[in-house]
Amino acid sequence: MNVLVSKPLSRPIDGSQLEPPQPVPSGTASFVSVIIPVFNERENLAPLLDELAVVLDPNYPAYEIIIVDDGSTDGTSALLRQLTTERPYLRAVFFRRNFGQTAAFDAGFRAASGDVIVTMDGDLQNDPHDIPTMIRKLEEGCDLVAGWRWQRRDGMFLRKVPSRIANWIIRRATQAPIHDLGCSLRVYRREVTEELRLYGEMHRFISVLAFNMGARIAEVKVNHRPRRAGSSKYGLHRTLKVLLDLTTVLFLRRYQTKPIYIFGGLALFMFAVAAVLSGIVLWEKYEEGAWVHRNPLFVIAVMAGLVAVQLLGTGIIAELIIRTYYESQDKRAYSVAGRAGFDRP
Repeated sequence: MNVLVSKPLSRPIDGSQLEPPQPVPSGTASFVSVIIPVFNERENLAPLLDELAVVLDPNYPAYEIIIVDDGSTDGTSALLRQLTTERPYLRAVFFRRNFGQTAAFDAGFRAASGDVIVTMDGDLQNDPHDIPTMIRKLEEGCDLVAGWRWQRRDGMFLRKVPSRIANWIIRRATQAPIHDLGCSLRVYRREVTEELRLYGEMHRFISVLAFNMGARIAEVKVNHRPRRAGSSKYGLHRTLKVLLDLTTVLFLRRYQTKPIYIFGGLALFMFAVAAVLSGIVLWEKYEEGAWVHRNPLFVIAVMAGLVAVQLLGTGIIAELIIRTYYESQDKRAYSVAGRAGFDRP
């Protein structure tokens, strides 16, 4: 799959000059929904909305901004309730407590009404002026356009280095053609977000999940700005979570509908180990007169056989769970890109 990379717009990174971008061609996006999860971003909320209005007003006749408050405790919720009464395009979703960015994105997808969905962070580091460029790229025939923070304005050792290592590992493991999987600035067709179901900490793998669905993905270099207010909610502790989530993504990609393949394969391997070790024990018994109960290989062979039986049973149970999951909810193990001819009598 080819990845399309566009050059970023040349703008100041501090957001001090908010000049409207050139209008996009008419008829591209009929309704744009911008989804922004926030957690303790009171100082950044109003400036972000002002900047978004400068970008969206001249370009899109119909748009909405959905702020998902992820259990903020700094007064963000109260300010957001006030802003929704003042700005007709603003929508808000409030969580009872902090559920995480993945849950916030999923709630935003479920609440959005637009045919084009935009996601971004609420800390003003993503530049709203990149949105028209990314939407134009989407209209060229893509299903998802991901932002690439090619000149990232973050700390080197606490943010950049771990991010680059994680991105390299994920690219090699999943073959997803994305340089910056952690960038929240993305543009989707609604058909993609309707099929996404996010759990845990999977927001970092949205591009990978869409790639696994067969979505056509492009990448655009975007402007990244230093944080002006508030503090980062992420640190080195997320590296372990990324590796664990990567394991889940790889399993779902390869064995979601056939878990018996991995568990059964491991079971066959352990059966083979048990058989080989048992043969060695028998040979030592009859050829060398070794006592079986004093031979450690015998214990290892028995344990390998027991593990093989447990793995095989786990694979069968997993198969039953998968079939219950799909059939009880009438879900499908495939993705439909579109339909034609069904409206004819």
